[in-house]
This record gives sequence, C-alpha cells and structure tokens, in this order.
Amino acid sequence: MRKVFFGLAVVQLVAVLAQFYLATFGAFERPYPAPGDPGAAIGYHAMNGTMVIPLVSLVTAIAALAARAGGRTAGLAIVPFVLVAVQLFVIFPLAELAGASETATTTAGLFVLGFHALDGVAILAAAVVLVRRAHALTKSTAAVPAHAAA
Repeated sequence: MRKVFFGLAVVQLVAVLAQFYLATFGAFERPYPAPGDPGAAIGYHAMNGTMVIPLVSLVTAIAALAARAGGRTAGLAIVPFVLVAVQLFVIFPLAELAGASETATTTAGLFVLGFHALDGVAILAAAVVLVRRAHALTKSTAAVPAHAAA
C-alpha cells in the first residue's frame, strides 16, 4: 500500500505542476476570450484546479491512511484540497468584495487576487514534501514512529 500511496503522491505533484502550465496556457490565449467563454483555454486551469487536484488530494490522503503513513503525512496529503477551498471560498470572494469581476478589476482586487498565486505555491510545496515523505516511506520497512502518527 505504501507504493500505491507514493504513486498517488506523484500523481498529485504532476497535477499541481500541470496547474502552473495550464495557468500560463490560458493567460496567453489571443485574442482574449470573452468573460465566461466556455471554450477559453483558461478553462483547463479551472477544471484541473477545482476537480482534479481536490479529488487526487482526497484519494491520496485515504491512501496515506491505508498505508499507515501517519496522521501528519495524511494531513499533508489533504493540504492541496484545503488550499483549493481557500481559493474558492476565501480569496475569490474577497477579491470580488474588493471590486474584481470577470470584466474589470481594481487595485484592491488585484492585490487580493495575487494571493491566488501564493496559494498555488503553497500547494506545490505541500505536494513536493508529500512525495519526499511517501518515497522515504517506501524505502522504510519499519513501522511509523508514534510521534509521526499523531
């Protein structure tokens, strides 16, 4: 089960790395798509960020628990899910309150939306640390120490 957990941690990291690529892929689309255009290239970034990353995060956390990786490691596996929720339910609504919309932005809205990128970097950091922990776990034959299971 530890190898399955490691494999899922790698899949999660790949999904997060793809998210950065897809953000750029959508940002450089020309001509600019109309706001809310379902065919816009940025839609892939939105789909990966709101569906793929959260789902992979949940499955990876379950695999971490099944692999007896410890509570902290399982908690780290769920961090991308939580940080995506922060983007959807905290950052974007705050940006809207600060005057950002699909058709226009304000300086305050842009300031708040800047945290979208920082949140993405935090998701990437969690995914990298998780892969390192999962890899170390596959090399270990010993049980998880009690302090790591907390």
